[in-house]
Amino acid sequence: MKKIQMDKEIQEYLDSYKVDFPNEEEIESSIEYIMAEAVPKARTAHLFQQRAKGLIGNCARELLRFGGLFWGLNVLFLLLGVITLVTYKTDPYLTAFALSPLPFIIGILEILKSKNEGLIELEMTLKYNLQQIFISRLLVVGLFNLVVNIVISSICVVVIPDVIFIKLLLSWTIPYVVVTGLAFLIAMKLKGNGASGTLLAIWFAVCYGLLQVNDIREMIVELDIMPAAGILLAGIVLWLINMRKLKRIEIGREYHGA
Repeated sequence: MKKIQMDKEIQEYLDSYKVDFPNEEEIESSIEYIMAEAVPKARTAHLFQQRAKGLIGNCARELLRFGGLFWGLNVLFLLLGVITLVTYKTDPYLTAFALSPLPFIIGILEILKSKNEGLIELEMTLKYNLQQIFISRLLVVGLFNLVVNIVISSICVVVIPDVIFIKLLLSWTIPYVVVTGLAFLIAMKLKGNGASGTLLAIWFAVCYGLLQVNDIREMIVELDIMPAAGILLAGIVLWLINMRKLKRIEIGREYHGA
């Protein structure tokens, strides 16, 4: 009798306990998620290959849409760097430091410009969205900036054989990572076509102010590996923040903020 009474209590408890079943949309999204996680390795490799091809295609497409101002200013600054190194024999470390982030700062106008020829048509195909377009432009500008820095570094090595390559590498890597990350973070908040010009003016003012102080010039030239690694880590954190903001860009909107 005691056992039967216990069973009734359990039954009453179970009857009173309600389970909220998911709706059809939640069930479908769960199935899609499980299917995506259960993709075979061969299919995963094929999917990665397709995405890589798509990213390369997007980058090539966006590269062709870059305006003449971007190319003109970059050529001008590159020639300026070559002339100062070859003719005026400027310090290669300070030259690399000052010129390193310039192509990216100029490219911010191309990355974040709100209206681009063909942008609406691309969105209407439902194959591309603003997030993909921004990332493609970001990759193009970043790689172009890297190429320019390599060119400047190569010229430094040829013109000044005594240059220490590791110090030269740090001189352009630190502003390349840190300054570009900070500039992009600021540009996304400015939400204006004048972001590149404003940031260029700020960077020129900062460089001029820093290079007037002997202690700061020596610190840039004599920077050790450990402090440099800490600064680079801070730059990486800035870029992680930037990528997180880019992921929150809403599809189909000209929205640059987070």
